Formats: sequence, C-alpha cells, structure tokens
Amino acid sequence: MKNIRYLILFFIGLLIIFLETFFTNFIGHYVSVNFLMIYIVFISLYIDKNNSLILAGILGILSDVISGGIVGVTAILFLVISYFISVIEKSIFKDKIGIICLLVFVISIFYSIINAVFSAIFFIPTPIIIAIAKSLIIIPVGNTIFAYIGYRIFGKKLKKLREE
Repeated sequence: MKNIRYLILFFIGLLIIFLETFFTNFIGHYVSVNFLMIYIVFISLYIDKNNSLILAGILGILSDVISGGIVGVTAILFLVISYFISVIEKSIFKDKIGIICLLVFVISIFYSIINAVFSAIFFIPTPIIIAIAKSLIIIPVGNTIFAYIGYRIFGKKLKKLREE
C-alpha cells in the first residue's frame, strides 16, 4: 500500500511538472510560482526522509529534462530542500500554516537566488534590479500565497500522509 501511495505522489509531481512547463510559464514574465517546489516542501514535511529525497531527486531531474533547464540543477536544489526539511522537521510545528508559509518563503528566496545565478551564467542575464526584486520579493511572496492556499485545500490529506 505504501508503494502505491508513493507512486501516486510521483504522478502528482509529474502532473505538476507538465502543468508548470506547458501552462503557467506563459501566464506572465515577471510573476511565476514554482508549484513543484511548494509540492516538494509539502511532501518532505509529511513523508519519511528517504522517500522524500528519492521523489525530490527524480522529480527535479524530470523537471529539468521536460522544461529544458540545465539538467541536474533543479534536482540538486530539490534534494537540498528535502534534506534541509528532514533535518529541521522535528523541531518545527509542521501543522501550523504560518510556519509552513515562512518555510516556503525562506526556501523560495534561496531557490530563486540560485536559479537567478544559473540563469545569468547560462542564459541571457536579467537586469540586476529585476533579478533582485524577483528573487527576494516577487517569487517568494507568490510561492507563499500559493502555499497558503494549497495548505488550506490539501492540509488534511497531507496530515494523513504522516499518519499512514
């Protein structure tokens, strides 16, 4: 039964990758929400460390391959995020929505800065003011808002993951 649960979590992640790659990237140039990163944070909080690391790594590689990013960067970032959460998850109140939103906000800043650096190195660099505004304010706030909404909608199902 547990293997089916992890397979379902994988397919949900795969669906998020496809939706993010083919639909949400065309909504706006300056505003983007990383639904997959929020998903990785959620599942890392509520499933065991080994399985969350495996899911994070596989979904990160698939995200890079499908979206045309630098293969491995997202996987490494997701592995770091999942490992970080597994280290601190015993010392935080993971059922408090404010804590989860703060966690998503801080992780979004870290993730956005690393992505901005890699984008500046390998792709056309964004003007520094826009990159700073996006990395420190726009993307983290957008991710936090959607994490709040997502946790309100799926909070009970996430708590069930921990109980099973």
